[in-house]
Amino acid sequence: MTTSSSWNYSLTAADIIQAALEDINVLVAGESVATDDSTVALRTLNQLVKQWQGNADMAQGLKVWTRQRVTLFLAANQYQYVIGPASTDARATTAYGRTTLSAAEAASQTVISITSNTDTTTYPGTTVTMTSGDIVGIVLNDGTIHWSTISGTPAATMTIVDALASAAASGNYVYWFTSRAQRFVDIEAAKLRDADEIDTDLTVYTDVGEYESLPEKNAEGDATAILVEPLRTQTRITLNFAPTDLTKQLRLTVIYPAEDYDATTDDIAYPQEWFAALEWELARRLAPKFNRRWTPTHQANWETATSIARQLNPQATSIYFQPHADGRA
Repeated sequence: MTTSSSWNYSLTAADIIQAALEDINVLVAGESVATDDSTVALRTLNQLVKQWQGNADMAQGLKVWTRQRVTLFLAANQYQYVIGPASTDARATTAYGRTTLSAAEAASQTVISITSNTDTTTYPGTTVTMTSGDIVGIVLNDGTIHWSTISGTPAATMTIVDALASAAASGNYVYWFTSRAQRFVDIEAAKLRDADEIDTDLTVYTDVGEYESLPEKNAEGDATAILVEPLRTQTRITLNFAPTDLTKQLRLTVIYPAEDYDATTDDIAYPQEWFAALEWELARRLAPKFNRRWTPTHQANWETATSIARQLNPQATSIYFQPHADGRA
């Protein structure tokens, strides 16, 4: 018996749109989607994905979120951080690499010797590679982190745009990442991780009044609680104590909105088991727009697809469906 030995089946937005329109007999198999129809369907796909997320019960019994882990690198004596792609004061990312200096570096250096330009240990099974334009942080001997940008392709050395503010010893950590973390809409947990990768749970507040009632705030030391405030384009994090030990990082388990589908060529960012649910929900929403009748057979197919999606273990995947608390379909 010959099998494919592959598990990477994927679909694009165009594939889901094609299937949905075939389901309601707007298209026959193999027929191409008209440009105007594709525009309507892509807009509808984005609308339903946005309604399948967050706290609004909009999805016929389903909610969809993206769970990710964010690492926030702390700054000395800084209580407040703004997380988002335009943020300049917070070094937060969903994926970073770590290496060490292979030689001591003096103040004002821009060519820095590094042990490796790849990291295979921070995320087991994944290789994080330094590239030109990455944000890089070098731990200095005074305990602060010098942040800059990588210029050129790193190898045994890397060139940084901003010269070292002070000396850094051989063996000091070097962190890098490509993209800043996006604004998130909710948070599940927060931990303070030390250099030995030991985590300490933090209390998370989302209500300003409750946070302000804390008796101890604004001192120096390790945070024991944080306040999370989603803003329009960013998320603000406030620590109850200002950090002094920058070997420790804030590790957040957060909820992101589902990604936009800007083009029909975009890949569907859902587990394979959810493709059918997405296809049939899109078909259900497109039927009245294309003057097609929603039949009992259509309804049965929709119920089967969404039922299977609901049965997935939400703790076993980074993206998950959650049914209504009252069990509504």
